[in-house]
Amino acid sequence: MAEKNDYIKNSFWALLEKAARIISGILVGVLVARYLGKDQFGLISYALSVLAIFTVISTLGLDGLVVRELITRPDKKYEIMGTAFSLRFLGSFVVILLASTYSYFRDTDEQFWIVVIVSISIFFQSWSVIDFYFQSQVKGRFIAINQVITLLISAIVKLVFIYINAPVQWFAAMAVFEAMLTMFNQLIFYKRQGEFTRNWFFTKSEAKILFISASPIILSIFMQMLYQKSDQILILRYLRDIGLVGQYAAAIRISEASFFIPVALSAALLPGIIKNRDNEELQLKRLTQIFSLMIWSALIISIGGLIFGDWVIQLLYKDKFDLAPAIFKIHIWITIPVFLGTAWGSWLLAINKLKILTIFQALVLPIAIGLEMYCIPRWGVFGAAKAIVSAFYISIIFMFTLYKPKLVTGLFIAALNPRNIVEIFTYWKENRKAE
Repeated sequence: MAEKNDYIKNSFWALLEKAARIISGILVGVLVARYLGKDQFGLISYALSVLAIFTVISTLGLDGLVVRELITRPDKKYEIMGTAFSLRFLGSFVVILLASTYSYFRDTDEQFWIVVIVSISIFFQSWSVIDFYFQSQVKGRFIAINQVITLLISAIVKLVFIYINAPVQWFAAMAVFEAMLTMFNQLIFYKRQGEFTRNWFFTKSEAKILFISASPIILSIFMQMLYQKSDQILILRYLRDIGLVGQYAAAIRISEASFFIPVALSAALLPGIIKNRDNEELQLKRLTQIFSLMIWSALIISIGGLIFGDWVIQLLYKDKFDLAPAIFKIHIWITIPVFLGTAWGSWLLAINKLKILTIFQALVLPIAIGLEMYCIPRWGVFGAAKAIVSAFYISIIFMFTLYKPKLVTGLFIAALNPRNIVEIFTYWKENRKAE
């Protein structure tokens, strides 16, 4: 019972951290966007999109994998963490070099320097392996507290920047500041647990194990980032207007605000899914409940966005981003396939079916890029939103057919029953009373 309570608490802390990030992103992020305007906001959004595509070389798809390995091989924790850190540390330099080189040959001087500035943040993110340790120990509160502290300080600094009329480069540098602050907090919390980074060590054998295990994930994440972030890059390439990138980025910033829900739940519940993989009946029951929670919450968010989209965007951005409301009401419908895909991907990771994820991304990538290249020249930023949403709904077909189609279809049909939501809350109440 204590272990179940830990998973519930971990889910709560994960949701708290993501909620704080979204609240900060909406409240402070919107003020920053309004201050910078569509052109300068587009600059930063474009730079972050370029960086996101190359980031996989640094992260190496190790996030969920390291958590899984720390759970299944706790006696090797220092070797696993030391090796994962070394791989990410070396990869960060490659990311900075590649992102900067790409921008140098393709972009203006101003765009190039913004890309260089934001890419430096990847170096400090190498220490995020500490978060993987906390996830494996079901101690999400340390991750949440760290992020809340970082977000609070970052929000204050950004507000000061707005007050003193700081240039766009200062806001780009906030990515580096936030990564540094997060790193220092991670080291402090890790030390308070009686753990020390000096115990970490690198071994070639562990690097080989991690790299072989992660190789399908690396390719999968790279393809995923390529079609998820290419929309803003292609908008600039086809439409030649950084302001339109800003308009598009402002809209999807709000529509993607709810993405913290599946990410937080998956990160918090992944240890439990992994530990229950030998109990197929219990695992399927939990998966059905998670899928149900994802489906119904995504439906509510999508319908709510369609009804209140104009009012919300107008309230947040005023008249600074006149195209954002229409873009938002198209892009908000991506919520349903994103929520489902996150749950489905976590399940495949738990049962070690990573090659299925790679095949999935390989099928979605050409469809997404092809749709974007067709739609953006014809319908501009609205075409970009239509293309990525269409690609994600097509991807649902692959979810149902790539791995155990009968099982996945049955899981989806069972998840449509709202009784699952009632069972989740009943389970939560019972565990609260047991504390």
